[in-house]
Amino acid sequence: MTLMRPSTNQYSLQAPAHRFQQGGRDVYYFSLDLGTLDGLLPQRVEDNVVREANRRLTPSHAKNIQNYLEDESDWLLGALMLGIAPEAVDFVPYSSEDVGAFPENFGELRVKTNRLNTMRIFDGQHRRRAIQDVLADLYQSSDSQRSEKLRELLNSSLTIVLYAERDIRTLSQMFVDASKTKRIEPHTVTRFDRRDSFNRAAVWIAENSRMFRGRVDMERSSVGRTSEYLLSVNNLTSLFKTLEVGFGRRVSRDVNRRNILALGDLYERCRVWSDEFLPAAREEYEGLMSGDIAHSEIPRTRTRSFVFNATVMQIFAGCYFVWTRESADWRDLANFIRAASLKHGSEQGLLADAGIVNPNGQKLYSRRQEIAGAVSHIVSAARDTAAQA
Repeated sequence: MTLMRPSTNQYSLQAPAHRFQQGGRDVYYFSLDLGTLDGLLPQRVEDNVVREANRRLTPSHAKNIQNYLEDESDWLLGALMLGIAPEAVDFVPYSSEDVGAFPENFGELRVKTNRLNTMRIFDGQHRRRAIQDVLADLYQSSDSQRSEKLRELLNSSLTIVLYAERDIRTLSQMFVDASKTKRIEPHTVTRFDRRDSFNRAAVWIAENSRMFRGRVDMERSSVGRTSEYLLSVNNLTSLFKTLEVGFGRRVSRDVNRRNILALGDLYERCRVWSDEFLPAAREEYEGLMSGDIAHSEIPRTRTRSFVFNATVMQIFAGCYFVWTRESADWRDLANFIRAASLKHGSEQGLLADAGIVNPNGQKLYSRRQEIAGAVSHIVSAARDTAAQA
């Protein structure tokens, strides 16, 4: 709980703070518990409005943060960045007896109660909206677990970085400057984010599967034509999501929770597809797993066949999902794929018939609708072949 002195008629906020300079302006660093934050910034962040120094809010992003706060006990949120008119702030340094050296940097922040004290969020509106919504939902619930979650959140705090800056155009520029961070690469997210069951499955398969061990790039988000790796680790995450819910479909929170509680079952489903279905479906995969095909032959094979293409493996994962969802024996599907041609330059064959390669048979289409169409075509053709056998 944030240590705050009761506000007076003169001040709407009084809190211990660290004052420093950044970019030629005063900055105040302090924390607020979530309940106090809700009272200090009561206005709801609006949907689809570019307000002051904020970009337009994306409700789905705020909802994802809200779900995260509600689901996780060890959650983490970054600081809210706010601007305020310099005249609205008083700062009273502590004495050197209280804080030792540099007493002028530590003291009590006081925000005056008048028209100048409007705090404008310029970075953190999605976090702010998520906190508003999760607290509102939990207040309305009588469930004991949700009541405990509400108490936990109300006793948690968020860091506030308050900049003495009132100009909206300057705050807008500060938002852009603060947002110039390096995006986390997909392969890093896969390796680090253990809240996602499919990320965990991808890392486990990359380390334990006979088919993929030593053939998954853990340091890049895609593999080139000359790479001796089959896939990147984030490609595996995508494949395993397709195995579980089908191509192009969203993984729900419930599916992820269920998988987290039964990771062994998820790992086994992914292993069967990797180490049993794929080798049965193509002799190239079988050769890799047995060691008859060396890693050094992977780049050369890519020049002759689509068999090691990530999109094609995505199609095979989609076919496997549809086929096994109906409790059919996957061996019939594997036999059909094994007998087909995946050669480059062919105007006939499995991929041409499925409409997934261009007219000269040299390039794959990778748009969602064409991949979904290829999955549907291959499954239908495999069913017809199995029925005639």
